[in-house]
Amino acid sequence: MNRSANTKKITGIMLGYSVALLVTALLAGNLGQSFAGLWKIVSSPAQLTMDYFKLGTPGGTFLNAGLVGLACVLVFWVSKFELNGATLMAFFLTIGFSFFGMNIMNIWPCIFGTWLFAKVTKVSFASQVNVAVFSTALSPFVSEAICRYPAFDGVAGAMVLKVLLGIALGAIAGFLMGILCQHSPNLHRGYTLYNAAAVAGFIGVLLFAFMYRGTGHEIPTNTDIGESYALLGNLFAVITSLLAVVCGFFMNGKSFRGMGEVLKSTGYKCDFTKNDGVGKTLINIGLFGLFVTGYYNLTGAAMTGPTVGCIVCLLAITPCGAHIFNMFPIMLGYLLASTFGGFTITTQAIIVGLCFAGALVPISGCFGTLSGILAGMVHACMVTTIVTFHGGFCLYNGGFTAGITAILLAPVLEYFFTPSQKLYLFPKLKK
Repeated sequence: MNRSANTKKITGIMLGYSVALLVTALLAGNLGQSFAGLWKIVSSPAQLTMDYFKLGTPGGTFLNAGLVGLACVLVFWVSKFELNGATLMAFFLTIGFSFFGMNIMNIWPCIFGTWLFAKVTKVSFASQVNVAVFSTALSPFVSEAICRYPAFDGVAGAMVLKVLLGIALGAIAGFLMGILCQHSPNLHRGYTLYNAAAVAGFIGVLLFAFMYRGTGHEIPTNTDIGESYALLGNLFAVITSLLAVVCGFFMNGKSFRGMGEVLKSTGYKCDFTKNDGVGKTLINIGLFGLFVTGYYNLTGAAMTGPTVGCIVCLLAITPCGAHIFNMFPIMLGYLLASTFGGFTITTQAIIVGLCFAGALVPISGCFGTLSGILAGMVHACMVTTIVTFHGGFCLYNGGFTAGITAILLAPVLEYFFTPSQKLYLFPKLKK
């Protein structure tokens, strides 16, 4: 099969980013300690707030992220799928969560589950491969079953039973994602970019109820956040973002021509890789990376594993419609909510929440800056509550919250205002 030029370019971006992670792992510390840290990561529970910098050392964390990146490249390449903006979204989300909650061991049962769905329904795995990678949002259930779940303690062959349960839970999650992702757009009408997150959240609620709420086992918690690695985190984020801008510049004919149109987009049902080209998409990724890195530094956020992971996760939405101008209102909404609410903007849960609030950029793009600010405020107020529904075992908690926010706000906004195809401060009243 001949791969399209876009597919080859997107594959090159993913491969290059994975190699950059592995090179950073080599520079971040002793290689022996990094491998020991990697083992600690894959053999431990993996809830949303698990800081891999503390659990497995920065070197082990970057090694894990690089290996997960290569695994994604392998899955996409073997599937023979023509890659697109959603592919880059799935890749960067998976990489980002490899800093807190996802690892090279726990992703495979979820991917297997979606592959199984494709086989059962007799559709090509290529048509489901993006969903398969998105399904890894539920990979903490795999680690939880294998590494900590108490149901089989004291039973003969407990480890075998735990492994089988972990594989089964991941496979169920991946299988259900294949079914439910087809219907998710009907819920939010395209006003959140994380289509798979809304589905993953509901599946997470179901599995969490099955494992803990419905069985009476004590619900595990983790709030053990490590120290800040400001120099390492900033150097990685800034250097990779600058490289993205430079590479995009050359891929775009040694120019920034056409970037004005990208930065005017509302973000609604976009795929910059198809409509504007991979070069401009890569420039946008780099500019956005510098922007969000600057934001986290200005707000005083500690460069923990989750914070660095959030910067990577935020890059995920850029191929599908996000840019500096439609993201800024969401950030402003978070700042305002923290001013009047009972939390600070540098709280780790809020830092992670903002990462996924970016999915709401179609609201700020289509209904004006003020609507985007409102969406950011609503998301900030709900994100720490929603996590209790799935116990932190759905990594897309913020995306799940974004889906709920869109479900609540989009019908109201559409009732009173006309969606715009240009960026405005105020929404346009219906005549």
